Amino acid sequence: MEEYNSISDTIMESSRATPVVLSRRNLAAILLTTCLSSFATPYISSGVQIALPVIAAEYGISATLIGWVPTAFLIPYAIFLLPFGKIADTWGRRRIFLGGTATMAAGIAIAGLAPDFWFILAGMTVAGFGSAMTFATSVPLLTTNYPLRERGKVIGINTAVVYIGLSSGPFIGGILTDAFGWRALYLVAVPAALAALAAGVLFVPRDTGLRQEQGLRFDATGTAVYAAGLLLLILGASRLPAFWAFALVIAGTAGIAGFLIWEGRAVNPIFPVRTFVGNRPFTYSNIAALINYSSTYAITFLLSMYLYYIQGFSPAAAGTVLVAQPVMMAVMTPIAGRLSDRIEPRLLATTGMAIVAAGLFALAFIGWDTPVAAIAGILLFLGFGYGAFSSPNMNSIMSSVADSRAGIASATAGTMRVLGQIASMAIAMTAFSVLIGTVVISPEVADELLRAISASFVVFGCLCTAGIWFSYARGDLRAKG
Repeated sequence: MEEYNSISDTIMESSRATPVVLSRRNLAAILLTTCLSSFATPYISSGVQIALPVIAAEYGISATLIGWVPTAFLIPYAIFLLPFGKIADTWGRRRIFLGGTATMAAGIAIAGLAPDFWFILAGMTVAGFGSAMTFATSVPLLTTNYPLRERGKVIGINTAVVYIGLSSGPFIGGILTDAFGWRALYLVAVPAALAALAAGVLFVPRDTGLRQEQGLRFDATGTAVYAAGLLLLILGASRLPAFWAFALVIAGTAGIAGFLIWEGRAVNPIFPVRTFVGNRPFTYSNIAALINYSSTYAITFLLSMYLYYIQGFSPAAAGTVLVAQPVMMAVMTPIAGRLSDRIEPRLLATTGMAIVAAGLFALAFIGWDTPVAAIAGILLFLGFGYGAFSSPNMNSIMSSVADSRAGIASATAGTMRVLGQIASMAIAMTAFSVLIGTVVISPEVADELLRAISASFVVFGCLCTAGIWFSYARGDLRAKG
């Protein structure tokens, strides 16, 4: 009961921390602004995957080197999420959001107009840095401006946009790349980012009620340890199952552990470990998010390989099948978000996680003769589960902390997403390495490819099943009785 009362007190503190009452028009403009920005980041990070073969062919880039295009985006995005969450809580979310949106737009434009391959890497790095700034602040801008009773609804809408960008990136990217070339993939995102910047300047209010920490020193040591540990973890996970990659993963994990120990003792930590110790809804919700992304991020990659090599689909045709998932997510996520304002988020999220686990096990049984309609049906089923899980889970994360910690809470959730994406691809690549080897994927190894895909989905299903417990065991946000 003490834990429930503590969480309830935190929510009440959050509701009191919004001193400015905005008009419905202004609130709608803030929602549109954050959604435009929230779409661009996952769209670029996922959509570029389908254009990599075309980019490699144009510049004569090896398979190993071309993999650095998404990695160049991922590394700064992952490393700077937490630091910018802390900076935004202290110095103002509006300025970090606007600066990040401008930086992201510049990076996307550099990549789209790149005269050579190295400019693409530079543009992706700049875009990743800017995306860390925007993702650390977009959800806090919603939760600190909208009234508490609408928090689940707006989180649901924003989360739907993130998932749509993540899942529709390959679909849109495939069509644009086929029709206009790979540069169009980048350049169509620039107007959306600039529109978000303009709307942010006009409608996002200046920050009030910031934490009075400006006189304290920034935790540079903790930031450096965190950056080094996460960098080693990302580099190692992306090169598994090589022996040296395992060594990097171990070193990176040790670095993250050292970071948490340091933050527990730091005077002004970028991640307030002591604040979150004992906050079960926050901790377990983030673990559930990590497991969810670890189980699901590689679905698009695996099914695109299946549809291309096993079913013989073109990239555009494969993208058309894969769009079934984000369509259902777009429908379900706002509904689940709104329901989480009235029903305990853990009940909705746990149901969604169970549905996703069932869908993953179903995908483990696809074969040579599986009808495309059956695959689309499973994707719709998965999309329903995603929607039921994602926005209630994010509502649980953001509602379990005070508004003064909203930036850190959002950045933590974003970091779980990135780490989950890394883990998901590492699992898939390990299955490919063990069951296919180092040969180039081609129709000649289609049987081995199908076994690797099935094995990956079995692992993902088991992992997601474990996540059901964390989702349910987080506890209720609202006080009992």
